[in-house]
Amino acid sequence: MAERTGMPRESCVIVLRPEEKPGRPLTEAVRELAPMEEHDLLAEDGAGRALIIKEGGDPEEIAEFAQALIETLQNEAGLRLRAGISDVHRSPEEWPAGYREALSALETGDRFRHRAPVQVYAHQLLERMVERIDPQVRRELRTQVFGEKPEEILTEETMETAEAFFEADLNLSVAARQMFVHRNTLTYRLDRIQRETGLDLRVFRDAVVFRLLMLMPEKEGGNRE
Repeated sequence: MAERTGMPRESCVIVLRPEEKPGRPLTEAVRELAPMEEHDLLAEDGAGRALIIKEGGDPEEIAEFAQALIETLQNEAGLRLRAGISDVHRSPEEWPAGYREALSALETGDRFRHRAPVQVYAHQLLERMVERIDPQVRRELRTQVFGEKPEEILTEETMETAEAFFEADLNLSVAARQMFVHRNTLTYRLDRIQRETGLDLRVFRDAVVFRLLMLMPEKEGGNRE
């Protein structure tokens, strides 16, 4: 049962999933350490996960709350968590759908190996689109750009560079600062990606193509291991 202190009008469902089994119910730690608001609801889902019905109509603000909560629980209780966040819902009747969306966000983050601990359902439209592309077509597209051995091009450094550049909205200076590298170093890496793939990530169209290809499974068959 949810512990309720009111009835939110607009809300998102947050599902908190521990990375390893905690020594006590997760909801106990959340109750002690989370800055819960008047209308927030807290519940368990029967699978070791904690649910928060968080009042608010801005998923970005709720994602910030979830990030702060994860950091607090890790620092104060030693718990490593990931969070999935649903779309905004406007009535309790929609909360079950929100719960499914939050779980889907977590599962999609796992399948696509997203490192961020907070996964937002509304931000995963590209991933859901990619999963609907025929697997044979995905293989052909990846081979066309990355060749028969994509792992030789999509190194860890290349992936981290591309992710940081995309997160900075293709802003070279911002990306370099967030990566703690010199602007010239980032330029060199982007030039190398262009030489190896023919795609210049500083050009929006090429960046979109590369991003889509990054999201495509390295191996087909449902498991990205």
